[in-house]
Amino acid sequence: MRIPSFLVASAALLILGAPDPVAAQTDTTKATAPRALRDLLADASKRNVLPTSLISFRANVETEISVLLRREEGTEAVAAVEQVASTLKWNRTGFYDQRIVGYRAQQTGPNISMLSVFQTGWLNPVLYGNRLRVRSGSSRRTPPGRPSTRNDVADTLPAIHPLAVDRDQYYRYSGGDTIVTVRAGDRVIPIAHVRVQPRTDLKGSAVLFDGEMDLDASRGTLVRLRGYFVRTNAPRRGLVASLGDAVAFVEYENGERNGEYWLPAKQRIELQATFPGLGDGRAVIRIVSRFSQLDVNDTVLDARTLAAADSLRALSRRRLSFASPDSLGRFGTWQANVGDLSLGMHADDFNDIGPDRWRSTGAPRIDYTVPRASDAFHFNRVEGVYTGTGLKWSMRDLAPGVVVRANAGWAWSEGTARGRLSVERKRGNTALELRGGRSLDNTNDFRVPLDSGNTLGALFASQDPYDYVDRRSATVAAVRTTGARRLLTRVEFGVADDRYRPASYVRSPLGGDAYRENRRIDEGSYLRSAALIEWHPDFSAEFAKPGVGARLSYERGDGTLQWQRAEVRATARKPFGPFVALARGDVGAVFGSRIPPQQLFELGKFQNLPGYEDKEFAGSRAAVLRASLQYTSPYLRQPIRAGRFFLPAFAPGLSVGVQSGWADAVTDAARTSIDRLGAPIDSTLLAQWAPVARPTDGIRASVTAGLRFFSGGVFVGATRKVDQASPWKALITFGQQW
Repeated sequence: MRIPSFLVASAALLILGAPDPVAAQTDTTKATAPRALRDLLADASKRNVLPTSLISFRANVETEISVLLRREEGTEAVAAVEQVASTLKWNRTGFYDQRIVGYRAQQTGPNISMLSVFQTGWLNPVLYGNRLRVRSGSSRRTPPGRPSTRNDVADTLPAIHPLAVDRDQYYRYSGGDTIVTVRAGDRVIPIAHVRVQPRTDLKGSAVLFDGEMDLDASRGTLVRLRGYFVRTNAPRRGLVASLGDAVAFVEYENGERNGEYWLPAKQRIELQATFPGLGDGRAVIRIVSRFSQLDVNDTVLDARTLAAADSLRALSRRRLSFASPDSLGRFGTWQANVGDLSLGMHADDFNDIGPDRWRSTGAPRIDYTVPRASDAFHFNRVEGVYTGTGLKWSMRDLAPGVVVRANAGWAWSEGTARGRLSVERKRGNTALELRGGRSLDNTNDFRVPLDSGNTLGALFASQDPYDYVDRRSATVAAVRTTGARRLLTRVEFGVADDRYRPASYVRSPLGGDAYRENRRIDEGSYLRSAALIEWHPDFSAEFAKPGVGARLSYERGDGTLQWQRAEVRATARKPFGPFVALARGDVGAVFGSRIPPQQLFELGKFQNLPGYEDKEFAGSRAAVLRASLQYTSPYLRQPIRAGRFFLPAFAPGLSVGVQSGWADAVTDAARTSIDRLGAPIDSTLLAQWAPVARPTDGIRASVTAGLRFFSGGVFVGATRKVDQASPWKALITFGQQW
């Protein structure tokens, strides 16, 4: 299920310590930079001295902090977005003051606030000078009333600037060609792209930059830094940290101010962490800040202070403070809607400079990993506990784009082995895949993204609202993406065989209510062909990223089992002011002279109609429409301090939602298929027999109404049927309950 996945994502980033500089992982060429590049760097270094006329500035900043999971196939699912409005004051003595004046968030489930990671200021005020200040992992906020001291500089570390006067002792450079031009007012600026890499022959310890640098080729000024900071000759990481990768990427973009200064325009910090033993997904914290209304030289410093100012050293810590709760609640001058600042960004933007295991080039490598965390461990009523492991062979330069995967595991209660073998070849935006194996697939319909089972619910709450089919298959597939993941097209062809497996558990081994019986299927083999088109696959109403998406799919089976099935989905999420509107519609139909029960559409309590029983309805044609309007009040908007962590603001609000569904069975094939969902009929008990599901006999609908807390992450309210007289039922959920 999606909520535990994001709790794991947040924990992975905190445990692996992504904000810290990481050990250098790339080699550099020993070649000397060309003369033209050396001249460009020398000129840029001279111009990168902090201008004597730049005394101070004040800016308004909007920041968006997103917590998301990059899934193994590249799709991003955003679990939470926090939007922070702040004012930044800086002067050349090193004074830094960031004050949060506005805060709002949207949460899809319980989570900590990402201000727990950034407990001091996260903005980099200037890129001038011989040294940059880099956040350390020892950041702590100053207690109220305590004055700052020189020891407070421990919240940042000095990093050697790639344009420092002593740069050649630490870096190697390549590139320098003009690759793009940008327009600033009526001036066209040629940009030179320079690759910066730490030298590999350094003896001491230093914090260095590894990445790319964009320079104004006509003036030699620094426009952009993109990469990450590394600590050379760092102590070896602990066992847990060494099993994964955690990197803090940065992208700092400057803009020209007053025709003479290059000051912050947009900054992006991206903390990415992987733990290969638990899947190919990445936990990501994305921090995007946009600067506006810069007031340059808004402060007057006396001559003595100016004489003591040193651009190489920050004399004070990066102070972070909050306005009063009343002020936070009244703030309303937001420049962007929640989620807008991160649109168009993706975790793969940094793959070219990321850890070796993320790269598509280099020597072949083998990693012990599984595609998804559920391939390492899961629990359901059929298999019981399942544990597995896997290998990934990335051939890279030996065979560009080719990846071979194998994973296998054992279902301990069922006593069955399952696994997959696949070969993928990716070139550009097209991928070809050949895979085969045995899996326990669930047959639920109109599922939300990441909904592939409920290990925690099945194990701890004896709640497993899925039905399963034991499937052996071999498939060849082609996938093509268009634009920046704007459109995804997939076609598949293969063979498959479906078999029934009864439940191994009556209830959870930890106790609780009895599970529902695993519903019956038609057994048999078939040729399977399928096609899928997705528009904006990263958008889903159930997650916090705003936008509109759609999906069209077609599947057919030919053989012992025969059917044709089509589905259409449209989804939208739109924040406006203190409101957010969500809507999703699904329509599907399955055809055939003998429809396999596992291909029917089933609706109920956990399948989009919360006012009814679990999988109470079934049919060969179905439609579901869900919509919700949520309001967050201006009260209690300040994040809650809990020890060294922050919780999201309590931020109470209101929520109303409607869920409507329809399932029909207009043919004898559909009606008899519904009958076969239950156990075979005993003729002696025929008079007492009743089907386990039925058509809806019209449109069924339910409504939910109640309160939301923690920026939408917790719902406390009630639900009732509206198509018939029915009492209200209490409903408490975590996440985006419709």
